[in-house]
Amino acid sequence: MQRRALFSLINVAVAAAALVVLFEFPRYAGYAVYAFFGWFVVSITFVWFARGTPPVAASSGGGGGPAAGTAPSLAPLAGGRSAPSAAAAPPPIDFCVYCATTLPPGANRCLACGHAVLHFA
Repeated sequence: MQRRALFSLINVAVAAAALVVLFEFPRYAGYAVYAFFGWFVVSITFVWFARGTPPVAASSGGGGGPAAGTAPSLAPLAGGRSAPSAAAAPPPIDFCVYCATTLPPGANRCLACGHAVLHFA
């Protein structure tokens, strides 16, 4: 069972227990509410921040991906191009996002509609 599914089931059980305490034992309702919120914070912490490394399935030679423990190939793509790196900057926007007019390089304002050109760093 996945960690998220397990914590979802436990969260429902804890919420149900808190509701039972709220209606059956109103004297302890404050404790139940604080315990519920405390558990909620703990479960979110375990689900989202304690992920760890996902398991890598080993390839059985069928072409399902690289075998466990091997790095992906950095071979050039078709046409002699190399694969883009994850840190590569996005290409500049060469059109106005408001009116779709093609912009000359280095333009600060659109010549057709006058809006400022968006520049992403």
